[in-house]
Amino acid sequence: MSRFALVLPLISALAAAAPAHAQLVVTSGFDSGAITVGPQAGAAQASFLSATGGQVMLDFESALPKGVSIKGGSITSDATCEPVFCGTNTTTGGSMFLLSPGFKTTLTFSFDEGIHYFGAYFSGLQLAKSAITFSDGTQQSITLPYASVSQGGLAFVGFQYNSALIKSVSIYTGSDIVAVDDVVYGRGPVAAVPEAGTLGMMALGLLAVAGAARRRLG
Repeated sequence: MSRFALVLPLISALAAAAPAHAQLVVTSGFDSGAITVGPQAGAAQASFLSATGGQVMLDFESALPKGVSIKGGSITSDATCEPVFCGTNTTTGGSMFLLSPGFKTTLTFSFDEGIHYFGAYFSGLQLAKSAITFSDGTQQSITLPYASVSQGGLAFVGFQYNSALIKSVSIYTGSDIVAVDDVVYGRGPVAAVPEAGTLGMMALGLLAVAGAARRRLG
């Protein structure tokens, strides 16, 4: 087999190694009518923790970690109405959670050092339009699942974003009263993705090497 034939698979591999620079991966599980963590939400959290290597960082049972702040809503143990409609605590043995009272509320989590992933349990989900948003220069939005006004539900929703460090994450709940608990966040390894131009130069270099090898052999 010629050296040129050996180089061709390498060129193909380089071409295949040029994914989009911004990769958003969402993990979500929703249990309609649930007031405790159900099978879908629990499985989604387990999958998210496994994928990120993260852990619950905020359960609202103690003070916020250094470098983290929250604007909007209130930390409470009382959702003011039935848990299925207004949300509840999801921490085993705990009682506290972050409550968004509706009225077009936005909860904003700020992280001094930036993060690559974020997820949480959301309960009392009845209405459409609730969403997680963040920006890396372009607005990114993840719609939260919901049931109905008469049913409610509980979900785990998380995202991983490997393109840049995220300094803030917002949760808009519209007119819905929603509880947020057991928040997972952190920084993970970000694979270096070569620029398309760099890949092209590498491919041309390999072609030149292969051509020179063929001339020497000839």
